[in-house]
Amino acid sequence: MFDYTQVRNRFNKAHHSYDRYAVVQQEVGRRIAERFEWLKLSPQRILDLGAGTGQMTQLLQKRYPKAHIVALDLADAMLTQVPKTGRFFKHRRVVCADMHQLPFPAGSFDLVVSNFALQWSHDVRLVMGEVARVLVSGGAFVFSTLGPDTLLECRLAWSKLDSQMHVHGFLDMHDVGDALVRNCFVDPVMDQERLTAFYPSVDHLLQELRGVGVGNTRVDRAVGLTGRHKWQSFKAALEAQRTQAGIPLTYEVVYGLAWGAGISPVLSLG
Repeated sequence: MFDYTQVRNRFNKAHHSYDRYAVVQQEVGRRIAERFEWLKLSPQRILDLGAGTGQMTQLLQKRYPKAHIVALDLADAMLTQVPKTGRFFKHRRVVCADMHQLPFPAGSFDLVVSNFALQWSHDVRLVMGEVARVLVSGGAFVFSTLGPDTLLECRLAWSKLDSQMHVHGFLDMHDVGDALVRNCFVDPVMDQERLTAFYPSVDHLLQELRGVGVGNTRVDRAVGLTGRHKWQSFKAALEAQRTQAGIPLTYEVVYGLAWGAGISPVLSLG
């Protein structure tokens, strides 16, 4: 379970730095955008779920210039960075809300896109159910999220120091696929890839994670400051993983595509 007050606060704090450090997120967003070349969609109403600063929103607006695009995020300060649109009267089409309770009526969107947001869900089946509800029949749900090997270098470094949970767990690709099926999505397709970023120093790596709002926001996280000795030991354990290319940080990226059936699933089952 996540402490969503902490999640919101971390991302709000990072709203000015996010675009500068979100290199992996931007690259994955571009790879998602490339997939629309063969999907042959003509959506009129699009939801960018977990939009953050609007990186994905801009890619969608470029590809579908006539579409009405809504950017939704939990962190209101992040949404202030979403670029304004409109030929004569510039405005932002943004909604600050929880992705587990989407404030839209059924069948509101032809396309829902989510880049690097689902991993922040405490119950991905609930989010899938909400997406299924707001999609029209035949509408597409396209997303990326993170798999279990994400940040494995940080997990390994902490494991040498204690047995506490310092790094979030991430759902396996098959569990995400099962959540789609259980929520009545049609023809789900899942795939994954591993991306590795390299950093010249531990401080650069940690600065990027802080810059995109990453931190331990679990409800059961240890309370209090990490001692200086333990923090230095953690950094030394990261440094010990250095390769010729630099200090690695792994992202297991999970991609998904599924189609709405026009059915509102019964979320209380199972």
